[in-house]
Amino acid sequence: MEKKNERMQLVLTAYIILNVLYLLIASFLACHGKIPFENYANGFIALFIVNVIIIIGILWKNYKKNKIDILLILCIIFAIISTLFAYRRHEALFGLVFRYEGLFQICYYLTILFISSFIKNQYKKYIISAILLTGLVEVFYGFLQVTNSLDFLPIRGRGNTLANGMLTNSNFYGTYMLICLGYSLALFLEEKKLIRILLYFLLYILFLAGLLISNALSSIVGFICILIYLLIYFIINKKYKKYIVVVLTFIALIAFFTKTNLTFAYSDLKKTKNEIVEIGKGNLGDKFGTNRIYIWKETMKIVPDNLLHGIGIENFVYAFDGRPLFSKTKNVYYDKAHNEYLHILVTQGIFALISYLLLYFIIVKEGIKKSFKKEELYLILPVGGYLVQAFFNISVIEVAPLFYISLGMLVERE
Repeated sequence: MEKKNERMQLVLTAYIILNVLYLLIASFLACHGKIPFENYANGFIALFIVNVIIIIGILWKNYKKNKIDILLILCIIFAIISTLFAYRRHEALFGLVFRYEGLFQICYYLTILFISSFIKNQYKKYIISAILLTGLVEVFYGFLQVTNSLDFLPIRGRGNTLANGMLTNSNFYGTYMLICLGYSLALFLEEKKLIRILLYFLLYILFLAGLLISNALSSIVGFICILIYLLIYFIINKKYKKYIVVVLTFIALIAFFTKTNLTFAYSDLKKTKNEIVEIGKGNLGDKFGTNRIYIWKETMKIVPDNLLHGIGIENFVYAFDGRPLFSKTKNVYYDKAHNEYLHILVTQGIFALISYLLLYFIIVKEGIKKSFKKEELYLILPVGGYLVQAFFNISVIEVAPLFYISLGMLVERE
């Protein structure tokens, strides 16, 4: 029986690592025009089918119940209902052009979360190592973009002021870096062997650098929230030395990168602080948060009309009387609400949002308890950081699978 369980763990671990590697390989191919982005997205449909086969063929016989399972089912049910009542059903199924985050991709996310929740602790670090390895490739690629070095290599986006790696946007790149940063930071803080401490500290520096060159303010805010959580954690556990090193490194790196014009995160944070002060005075400007306040205010106006089942997955672009929401200052329109929670509400409805929030709450609550009780931080930090940045960012197929894998690994089945 033990050998059978071990084989199952090896198969599941290898499969999840394959999913992680798919993100890197498919991003590279799409980035360099070797495959259409639509084919990249369709790969998740194939992986979703494989997920279903694994769930039926392997996990059904080894099922160990958990209260999150009913919420996963509800999320899928409400997604299907939203698709059935969608303004445009084809986009709801397969996603909008250049996004491709439709029903099939969402079902992939939820099923990969379910599969990841069966991974035992001793195998989780193999998956984390794969995530960190792909992140290192993205860090290297991002630095080549913003420094324009090694010009003999065919790098897309050379001369960019915002690193986006092999992803389609610097904000998504920042989220990728934040997840890797959460893992490397936690492993550094928990490690006791000197060689590994130095290795994880180096990874922390590299991913922090990657985060800064992305200039993704949403992810930088997510990282600051991680630091606040760690401050509380170390005050309770009365361990301060490594935390001080982490904070000083962050300050030193942001100062150096600001001086060398590799990041303008510091000026963005100052601007955000001033905007918060103005909001506290009752001045809620539409341009605050790089126009996010405007998007949120306009989106909230249409929530009552789409409260029960939403306008449809990936149908946000049709939510304003069949037309997209345009920027007041630029000739661009918005196809997402730039807040993942608000986006779920308006596209899938109130019951879907409640299901997701309960899913996150239950998993994160248990993760926090575990981090304090067993002094294990390496699973909670990436998830917590992602959930914070999701208030200001959008979900995309290039990064979301990492979040759902991380969320699944935070679950501890009976």
